[in-house]
Amino acid sequence: MALALVLGGCSAAPAATPATHRLVPATASATPQPITTPAAASPVQIVTTLAQQFADQTASGAWDAQWNELAPEAQALWPSQSARTAMLQAKFSGAPIASISLGPPTAGVTWYDPESPAVSVPDTWRFPVRVSFANPASLSPPGVAALFSMTQISVEYDSATGATWVVGEGPASMDAPVIVPTSVASRQVDVPIFMYHLVENQEPQESAYGGNTYGWKIDVGLTTLTSQFQAQMAYAHSIGATSISLPHLADALLYGLPLPAHSFVVTFDDGRLSQWTNAVPILRQYGFTAVFFPCTALVGGVYGPQQYVTAAELRDLANTGFSFGDHTLKDNVALWTGDATSQQLDTVTNQSKTTLESLIGGQPIQFIAYSGVWPGPNQFSDSALEQPLFTTLQGYGYVGGLQDLVNDSAAGDSTALWQLPRVRVGLGISTSSWALWVEDAT
Repeated sequence: MALALVLGGCSAAPAATPATHRLVPATASATPQPITTPAAASPVQIVTTLAQQFADQTASGAWDAQWNELAPEAQALWPSQSARTAMLQAKFSGAPIASISLGPPTAGVTWYDPESPAVSVPDTWRFPVRVSFANPASLSPPGVAALFSMTQISVEYDSATGATWVVGEGPASMDAPVIVPTSVASRQVDVPIFMYHLVENQEPQESAYGGNTYGWKIDVGLTTLTSQFQAQMAYAHSIGATSISLPHLADALLYGLPLPAHSFVVTFDDGRLSQWTNAVPILRQYGFTAVFFPCTALVGGVYGPQQYVTAAELRDLANTGFSFGDHTLKDNVALWTGDATSQQLDTVTNQSKTTLESLIGGQPIQFIAYSGVWPGPNQFSDSALEQPLFTTLQGYGYVGGLQDLVNDSAAGDSTALWQLPRVRVGLGISTSSWALWVEDAT
């Protein structure tokens, strides 16, 4: 039942033991060693010393030297020190950084684990960064070099001892922007990507749709009951499964980062309000992250019986361990058909992406959930319609796209980040069926 995502070939990537949601170092032999400064130094001098040292090490590729500067919460994000070093070496070997400069820090900021909203560190010092690459124009996708200045370095400070640790790794973090290498080694991971829309306490009632029977039937097919969602997340938690972000998935496929056992991705399309009211509290309860794909023209709106999340709610999600992708303006243009003009495509994707980045406070948007059901029966073809779309989207700065498939995703795999298949979850998916996907996952 597992979903195979393949880049470059069919050899299997190594699995890793679960390493998330832990407040201990990821390896017992590498206890974090806090940086200390003279007692006369002020707190801002102390945290700035470590932040600048960490930034300089990132620019020079001194990844091993950074490990003991990481707080336990930051170490726990990675499978091991060696896995972190290998991944970052692979990522930046073809994208050398010339320098990283820091802006003035903001004190008292809570850092949230980008893979789990249940893990946080209060009262950190957050530094904006400016990243200069040696050859930014050579990086793929276009414009990705500028996205790294959206990352931030966060430092934890113990006022009693003067000790400091890095929690937010800035350009070196797991959730940093994805750089697509010129060549990719043969790797395979089995990671289900679940697609949700409505998470409701009861099935949508036809009477609420004012005679729009078609719209009602669509929403019924897109509904997961809150009790179902609760049961799914409870089961995943019970077997030690780990929800991961799309950049984390890309780290595995592009750079070889080992994934935790039973990795899965939760995605939400459209920005329906029930995602915020019913699903997010459950995700926070179990420490699972998710990727939200709101339609930017629907944010804060009310259309028939459906309400949509507000910009303030989106920013709250972005600030507390959740990530985002683009889902066009209104999810009403089938991108794969080739019917959209270049101007229309720019409006519904590129401009929508820029709007979303602004709405959520500057988090880079590199993935798109395609609007319109993906064509069948050959759901992974590189047809004359699909390839030009991928090329155009890459030019806008995207690195991958998620499909809404006609066919059962259990029968397929993907050989490109542009064709990531998803499992459509609704009333017809039992908890036991859902559980099989997670049990079989990498």
